[in-house]
Amino acid sequence: MIWLRRVGAALLFVALMLLARESATRSIDFPVYHRAALQVIEGNYDLYPPEAYDGHPGPSQGFRYAPAIAALFVPFGWLPLELAALVFFALKLAATWYVGVTVGRHAGLPAGRRWVLVVAFLIVGGYVAEEFRFGNAHFFVIALLVFAYDQAEAGRVLAPAAALAVAIATKIAPLALLAYFGWRRRYALCAVTVAMAGVLLVLPAVVLGRAGNERQLRAFATYAVAKIDEGDNYSLRGALMRYLTPDPGGPTHVPASVASLSPTAVNGIWIIGLCGLGLASLAAIWRDDPDPVVRLLEFSLTLTTIVLASPHSQRRYFVALYVPAVVLTALLARTPPRRERRTILVGLLAIAAPASILPLVFGGRRLALIYEAGSPYFFGALVLFAVLVVLTVRRKAVNRQLPT
Repeated sequence: MIWLRRVGAALLFVALMLLARESATRSIDFPVYHRAALQVIEGNYDLYPPEAYDGHPGPSQGFRYAPAIAALFVPFGWLPLELAALVFFALKLAATWYVGVTVGRHAGLPAGRRWVLVVAFLIVGGYVAEEFRFGNAHFFVIALLVFAYDQAEAGRVLAPAAALAVAIATKIAPLALLAYFGWRRRYALCAVTVAMAGVLLVLPAVVLGRAGNERQLRAFATYAVAKIDEGDNYSLRGALMRYLTPDPGGPTHVPASVASLSPTAVNGIWIIGLCGLGLASLAAIWRDDPDPVVRLLEFSLTLTTIVLASPHSQRRYFVALYVPAVVLTALLARTPPRRERRTILVGLLAIAAPASILPLVFGGRRLALIYEAGSPYFFGALVLFAVLVVLTVRRKAVNRQLPT
């Protein structure tokens, strides 16, 4: 077994080195961040495409975060592009380890079973490879949310509020975690988060002036909203558009529609679907429970809901499922009862199949395009969502029966 572990570790190391090279030399999103950093260094704060300043959608590939977030990329602008991209990759590897260790600690994972983190990493390997290769900042947002959750569970306010405010200013969708904290009556944390997010929005006015900052915020809003209707969308809304409209567009160019509804009608169905997801989530988190595992399952449910409910979720955003993968793998390592073990395995398969297993089967460009057109990532996340709801409800029911 020792030699098998060494061979596995060597293969993983080689795969990461190859991925590092791809991320440093052929990343797609990171050059956008690097260019924004260079603009800030040069004193040019027009971060968004010219069309966005006129109130119209711009090119797809551009800086889409709040103006203040550009300052976080400035240190990378002091480095050559490829070296900066490599540093960015290395920092994401460190963030991956931090997320795994922190989530594993809350799941009660013993220090001697850190192999669980590697298993979880491989389960979401396809999502990780794409997110890292693209050089996207999404995994840092997940790390911020994990930090906010960890610090909130420790009873702190300022640190989790700051992390959550930065995450919201970067991706907006983390507002769901703010809503979760509000449901759990962390009112001070929510108030400080809102205040800090407000500060991030107005902070650039120190340099740009009020009018200049408002101009940038309008362009940011225009450009961010334009993202919703892009085709590479695997959230609930993206799946509905792909299946229920005659020509949803997107990168696949493989028809998958079974109906010819108008976008307005599909948006109505989407809202109904959001209500269904919301009601299921509320059923799971309705009662508070001090059990750390229950709280961790609720946090995993929140992250999964973000992926499903967001107006636009690209495939690389599903890297957020690394958190529930760690949770479920850690619970499986603790030898749970048979019924719970089966449920956990279903959840892990729902992550691994679309992320890492089936893409190996659908080789070749044509099969890969057909596979993507079917939105398997959405359906896998939906099954995972159901598993997390069931596990959370069951755990709470068991805990209520325990003597106090």
